[in-house]
Amino acid sequence: MIDLSEHKKAPSTASIETLLDELFIEERDQAVEKQEEDTEGVITESNSTIVRLANKIIEDVYLKKASAMRAFLRADPDVVMIGEMRDLETASTAIDASLTGHLVLSTLHTNNAPETVTRLLKLGIDQFNFADSLLGILAQRLVRKLCEKCKEPYHPLPKEFDRLKRDYGEGFEELGITYDNNFTLYRPKGCDACRKTGYKGRMGIFELLVSSERIKDLIYTKAKVEEIRKVAMTEGMKSLIQDGIEKAINGLTCVKEVISVCSK
Repeated sequence: MIDLSEHKKAPSTASIETLLDELFIEERDQAVEKQEEDTEGVITESNSTIVRLANKIIEDVYLKKASAMRAFLRADPDVVMIGEMRDLETASTAIDASLTGHLVLSTLHTNNAPETVTRLLKLGIDQFNFADSLLGILAQRLVRKLCEKCKEPYHPLPKEFDRLKRDYGEGFEELGITYDNNFTLYRPKGCDACRKTGYKGRMGIFELLVSSERIKDLIYTKAKVEEIRKVAMTEGMKSLIQDGIEKAINGLTCVKEVISVCSK
């Protein structure tokens, strides 16, 4: 099972749709059953069928989302996509599907990847089945990209560099970045190409928690968010703000934009 952590500033529908498209490209004959909340109708592609059911339709025929999922599973699809897991019955059905060999893709409204674990546990799901079914959790945000035609390089003050280092946290030294006269960041300026805003387009910053034996042990014991985060980061997970700061250092966005998005 793969979960995408949704946020109002970065809805995950586009990401999960892209993942489904990649699955179609790699395995055209895979059967994909999909339950979404804001779309309806039936779309066929090659030998695959995507079934889309709106919540309104489900309510009209007195079906719950979990009931619709069970109906989908009778077709024995390889991949199941769930719009969002909001209740115990839906989450439990998704985990059961994952344990029986289906790849389950779903979303959940949380602030970061480790918080998704505790959120699902608070729904009342079985922690052992959940730990065994989980492959990974991806959290994301959208930040504005600096306009390539007018972004302005500048040499930050030492206190700004110190704050950047503090916000990044552990692992900053591993980037191999030191404060000297050549250290450069970028900020918005504004031109006709970006309508004087300094920004043009958006991009994602990401936080990927990959399941491991240590993560499973923490799920078994219903560990706190900070414990899960600490272990995940020792195993290579980058936080949202770390990914954002690295992209700011590379001139793709600005530090102010990253801090603003990650603090919401």
